Amino acid sequence: MTPALSILVVEDHAELAAWMRSELTHAGWSTTWASTAAEAHRQVLAGRFDAVLLDIGLPDEDGIALCRTLRTLTTASILMVTARQDVRDRVRALDGGADDYLAKPFALEELLARIRAAVRRSQHEPGPVLEVGNVRLWPEERRVEVAGREVAISRREFNILQVLMEHPGRVLSREQLLEAAWGYDFDGESNVVAVTLGRLRERLQGASLEITALRGVGYRLQVRA
Repeated sequence: MTPALSILVVEDHAELAAWMRSELTHAGWSTTWASTAAEAHRQVLAGRFDAVLLDIGLPDEDGIALCRTLRTLTTASILMVTARQDVRDRVRALDGGADDYLAKPFALEELLARIRAAVRRSQHEPGPVLEVGNVRLWPEERRVEVAGREVAISRREFNILQVLMEHPGRVLSREQLLEAAWGYDFDGESNVVAVTLGRLRERLQGASLEITALRGVGYRLQVRA
């Protein structure tokens, strides 16, 4: 069970901040809101937080500059939550002391998972892991290793790999994989699962497992003999 966490939301967009606080509260966590860098600074000095969700585009100070300051004041995990998706911004944020970087728009489930993972890392607690052959997958950290080497894969590739690793040796239909990666409302190309699995196989070079297609039935993940 996830322990109760104390979260500081630093976001100048009032509606988004209200939504985030509502969902975090629903998850059983306490939240505090700061709409400016100055207020965030005061809140961190006044209280103890497990995590800080920090926007880059604040009205009174650049969020990355604030991150550097907060890093000297608190041991809380700092997650940049921003609409900026430029690689340079990501690098600046991580070099500035951020523990993670999540681009808007984002899925609520991913936000919660990243908070749990960041807090757990700061507390040196291991997360749950799936392991099939020489492939290891951390669902909450959304991280994959092949033979001890970390592999970068897309969100949908990750979702498909996770559901396959949760059911090794079992045949999963195309519809089940669509639901895992795209959700119920998918309305796209009919071969999208095959294309995504093709990319996933390329990423998993060196893995001791294979994903096989059973024509007209579905797909199965199994360890190579």
